Amino acid sequence: MAQDLLALGDLTVTVREAGKEKTLLDNVSLKMAALGITALVGGSGSGKTTTGLAILRLLPPGLIIRQGRVLFLGEDLLGVSTERIRDIRGKDIAMIFQEPLHAFNPVFSIGYQIEEVLQVHSRLNLRQRRERVLELLDMVGLPDPKRTAGSYPHQLSGGMRQRAMIAQAMAGDPKLIIADEPTSNLDVTLQARIMELFRRLKDKFNLSILLITHDLGMVARMADQVAVMKEGKVVEEGATKQVLGNPRHEYTRALMAASGLSRE
Repeated sequence: MAQDLLALGDLTVTVREAGKEKTLLDNVSLKMAALGITALVGGSGSGKTTTGLAILRLLPPGLIIRQGRVLFLGEDLLGVSTERIRDIRGKDIAMIFQEPLHAFNPVFSIGYQIEEVLQVHSRLNLRQRRERVLELLDMVGLPDPKRTAGSYPHQLSGGMRQRAMIAQAMAGDPKLIIADEPTSNLDVTLQARIMELFRRLKDKFNLSILLITHDLGMVARMADQVAVMKEGKVVEEGATKQVLGNPRHEYTRALMAASGLSRE
């Protein structure tokens, strides 16, 4: 049997509020096979973004991983050194955040920030890195890579920033991309284009994608597997066609109704 690309086991995350400990993730377990798209879906506060951040140990201050394991190709990311997890971030696993305007550093150009990834995770010299930046920007469909590379985040449209963030994620040649609500701030037309870009990159570069979203309509179009989260727990998971065709949990049915889906 092939090894899982990613396997979460009993992952529990808490935060202390008003003198009491609140559980944000409650024994979350999830398996993800290689070379596919797995969706993590749920409403606001369900724990899906916290799960994505916990995988790479990027939780904000105050949030604590109480127990569990995060196996990436058999290696427990919760037990590795700080140096090792930094090496994995951006190289083996890249994360695309919901709002690139906030994720990019506003005082550095887009090209500089993509080149930083290459400087850390490749052996390219300066000239090769700059050439690679232009190749990456062209690969994600930006029409004038040189101009984009010299631009600052606020000078780009939302769709262009999202493509630039995808280029940055691809710079380290990752095996897994965690995409957290990657189209939520875009109009419907741009959403479709960005998701088609994800599909092309997945097929061309043998990527795996963990898609974090609230939109089951997108899940139906894109994902091979889906896990449904509610209040920090996975309440239903399986093949997308199976889960959406015969949802067992009432929360899944409610999400389907909210997304305008009916049982297949």
